[in-house]
Amino acid sequence: MGGGGGGAAGAHHFYRGGTQEIDPEELFNMFFGGSPMFNHMYTRSGGRHRQRSSNHRGNGEPASFNVSGIIQLLPVLFLIIFTLFGSSSNDPVYSLRISGKYNARETTSMRGIDYYVKSHSNFAREYPQGTYARRRVDTAVERDYRQHLENECWRERLRRNQVGGHRVKMKSCTELRDIWG
Repeated sequence: MGGGGGGAAGAHHFYRGGTQEIDPEELFNMFFGGSPMFNHMYTRSGGRHRQRSSNHRGNGEPASFNVSGIIQLLPVLFLIIFTLFGSSSNDPVYSLRISGKYNARETTSMRGIDYYVKSHSNFAREYPQGTYARRRVDTAVERDYRQHLENECWRERLRRNQVGGHRVKMKSCTELRDIWG
């Protein structure tokens, strides 16, 4: 069926059943061919590879600047820049458990829940007592601790149901009820 219909010199158009098929080289050129980032292209013609500059089109005219190619790369560039410079540290501000890195104990002002930070002085400088930033940390600690207690309480209930009695201590459930009612 179908042959190629006219078009610009050097362009290959394939038609089958009324639909147009795109040559893989044309598809590549749609995305990268006119971009100033790619100075040279290698094409295969008659079994031999030859190099052609992308600074000129097949008809000898200079290629115009490809803005759409740059726009397509913007999301990737944004992700790379954000990954490199978006956050100075990937470490969390606090931990609910003491460890080698988190060994300075702090306590939330609302419910008195203990948590651990890297350094009292750095933490007090970045999150001074009574500030909005400190309230946000305290709220996050309490939310995380409550979630931890709810998960542990659920496990305790499962163990109690598996054992078939009330011999399992419900420490997390009791603490959850005492703190949050």
